[in-house]
Amino acid sequence: MNSLASVDALSTDLRSLFRDSEARAARLRLLIQVSRELETADGDRLDAALAKAGQKAALFTGYAHGAPRHDGDPLPPDARLFPFERLSDHGDSGRGLVLWGPRNPASPGSEEDEEALRLLVEMIESRLIMAHQQNRQARLLDRLAQRERELEQVLSEVVRAQETERRALSADLHDGVAQQIAALHRRLELLQLDLPPEASASLSQDVGLLIDVARRSVGDLRRMIAGLRPTSLDDLGVVAALREEARRLEALGHQVHVREGGMRRLPDWQETLIFRVAQEGLNNAAKHAPGSTVELGLILDEAAGQVVLTVADDGGRRPAEPGDAVERLGLEIMRERLMAVACTLETGPVGGGFQIRATMPLAGA
Repeated sequence: MNSLASVDALSTDLRSLFRDSEARAARLRLLIQVSRELETADGDRLDAALAKAGQKAALFTGYAHGAPRHDGDPLPPDARLFPFERLSDHGDSGRGLVLWGPRNPASPGSEEDEEALRLLVEMIESRLIMAHQQNRQARLLDRLAQRERELEQVLSEVVRAQETERRALSADLHDGVAQQIAALHRRLELLQLDLPPEASASLSQDVGLLIDVARRSVGDLRRMIAGLRPTSLDDLGVVAALREEARRLEALGHQVHVREGGMRRLPDWQETLIFRVAQEGLNNAAKHAPGSTVELGLILDEAAGQVVLTVADDGGRRPAEPGDAVERLGLEIMRERLMAVACTLETGPVGGGFQIRATMPLAGA
């Protein structure tokens, strides 16, 4: 009899251990399943996944219904509420998991069931916190994008106003001073032709010098007018305008190599900004590195959403002077203008010469 009793007791213990093992496995499967469903749900599917998780928590603990609760939702009289306290710290109060409709109130769950339920509640709350943070981040990104659009609009207006002034100044110079100096040059040439044979050699030489000064002044004014607002920038784009600037520099004794890649037409204000930075770099090469070889690069990288401009000279015939590399570029105003639209401008010596490198995000990218 004792042997049979021992066998029965052992059988009972084994069945109990088996049930406990099955119960633990069921809890683990439930937690893993809910965790995966919540992790992979986003957007419109998240609400459905949260409702499903709430219902699973209810059935697991012996309730007929379960769902996440919103602030102000009425509670059934037999409901059990698990408040989401951590979610309140993120500005979303009054939320929780509510279970109602107990199927067997006389059969409370075990401590392990309660622990599993607590983990389910934490999973649901953590997913809600994550969704709250994602929504907040999305709102911040939308606001940032809006600010960038507004900044682009403001800069566009500023650049447009500046270019309008340049265009007006160019027209005034062309129709006023340039015409007067050209007329002066022509009158001096006629005066030289009309000099009487008995005129002194010194007088003829002085008139020749005045003609030369007038000729150079006309050339300087024409270059200044062209630099104020080249028509090619509006008609053909920044690449064509920069090729004109390269030819202007070549006429001064430089070798200029232009390298462009992937370029297309960009918004007017951005093409103008690129042109002005490149023009400043070319002007500095002409001023500080006479006879130099200049590399002008303009690359549009669609994948990176940016345009990279480089202007580099090899130093030319003039040896570098102490402090020249720092002081020779008048680009501080341009640097501030670029920084206003999240652009960068790097300047510094390269080999025996100097380089500027501007990186500009594409407008609307």
